[in-house]
Amino acid sequence: MSRIFLDAQSTTPLHPEVLDAMRPFFSEQGSLPSAAYHSAKTSRKAIEIAREQVAECIGADSPEEILFTSSGTESNNLAVKGAALALKRFGNHLLGTTVDHPSVRLSMGFLESIGFEWQAVGVDSMGRLDGSEFLSRIQEKTMLACAPLCVPELGVTQSLCGLGKEFQAAGKAFFVDGTSWGGQSKLDVSSLKPALMSLSPHRFHGPKGVGVLYRRKGTMLEPLIHGGNQESGWRGGAEHVAGIVGAGKAFELLKQEGSERNRQSTRFQEWMWEQIQQRIPSVGLLGLLPGDGRICNQLNIVFEGVEGEGLMLMCNVRGLECHTGVSCVSKHVANDRIIEATGLPRECFASSLLLSWHALTKESDVQNGVEILAGCVERMRSMSPSWAGIRSGKIPSKLHLLNKGS
Repeated sequence: MSRIFLDAQSTTPLHPEVLDAMRPFFSEQGSLPSAAYHSAKTSRKAIEIAREQVAECIGADSPEEILFTSSGTESNNLAVKGAALALKRFGNHLLGTTVDHPSVRLSMGFLESIGFEWQAVGVDSMGRLDGSEFLSRIQEKTMLACAPLCVPELGVTQSLCGLGKEFQAAGKAFFVDGTSWGGQSKLDVSSLKPALMSLSPHRFHGPKGVGVLYRRKGTMLEPLIHGGNQESGWRGGAEHVAGIVGAGKAFELLKQEGSERNRQSTRFQEWMWEQIQQRIPSVGLLGLLPGDGRICNQLNIVFEGVEGEGLMLMCNVRGLECHTGVSCVSKHVANDRIIEATGLPRECFASSLLLSWHALTKESDVQNGVEILAGCVERMRSMSPSWAGIRSGKIPSKLHLLNKGS
């Protein structure tokens, strides 16, 4: 059976050109970049080229502002803990949001356990952060503020333009968590102006096992991994040269192909949402409707009368791989932090399925995915007492609570 992969919000397959770029560094180009002999120069040069590719893609002033880590999660930990520890003499107050990724929230929680204060600013039912309210929470002892570039469970992209400039003017470090960003919008740090920003190349056809942290010149940071002087002393340990090379190539391809990728993703999104509404009754959407403000490569759809995890498993048996719950974290039926942050009914999250696609997804994959999904929903509803109750009116529908104010 051929498999249809519609879980790009969690990860994406390697682009063939990325694999080709990495291949030599798995075999003949295996020298440590820190070594003094001639062959090590090839590895050092490859890393510097990758740094340049990332910097050019995101509009950084210099390749020196790009640090490579082992993952987006490590980048988030380094940004939050590293900045807080480096800046603690200026204050102990941290600003976050109620929709921060677990790696950010848990890093904040760790810092709170050693004497820092942490304040999480709320969002609306669509997951949107009010920039003015966020700025209003700055205190004299605030030294670091964190916000996500997007909220994958709700598909919302945050409007963060202007915040970086305000935090910079106030003398506060501003960290943007971009690990869930998969290249579905233009990203330019020269206009966004974060002090720090994390990225995960595996979400746009780069390799797993490598992350990126943008650090604006002059931003104070305390290393978390001590050892050698790799990454200019910010992260000790032998570099994953093949992964770094692959990450650089993924950024280069994104810069070249980003506009066309987004056009295709938007077309798939509009077609899929239209088809699902036509073919499956009583469906809703978590987060904004397709259009401005929503990530263009995904839909988190609520199917009333259906249990989301059961639907995911049935789809998987029939060849469709998709997701429910927290993207990149398995065995979660619902994302409690998102439920609490938005105030939306738990039943909607429990009945949802997140479908997401990538630049290599074929049109036939999307079409066949809808076929499988429609059949699975029909089958599950035929066995569902709650669906019978919703149809008869004995159980009230919750769909009217979704997309309010979108």
